[in-house]
Amino acid sequence: MDSYEKVGYSCLAVVALCYLGAMMFGIIAAFPFGLIILIGLIGFGILLVKVIKERLGNREDDYYTRNVEK
Repeated sequence: MDSYEKVGYSCLAVVALCYLGAMMFGIIAAFPFGLIILIGLIGFGILLVKVIKERLGNREDDYYTRNVEK
């Protein structure tokens, strides 16, 4: 991963965090109906963390990424 890619991912992460913060503010403002959205966001976040964790721990995918010709 080169430095331009790291900067790009960092910028996307900052935008995503700002977007999530604004979304959380809106969910709290619409309290009774916002709980449904909040539960959905929590579920989505848990699944996203699970997928990323599995990908980082999978050595077979890393092997094919490095050694198989494209």
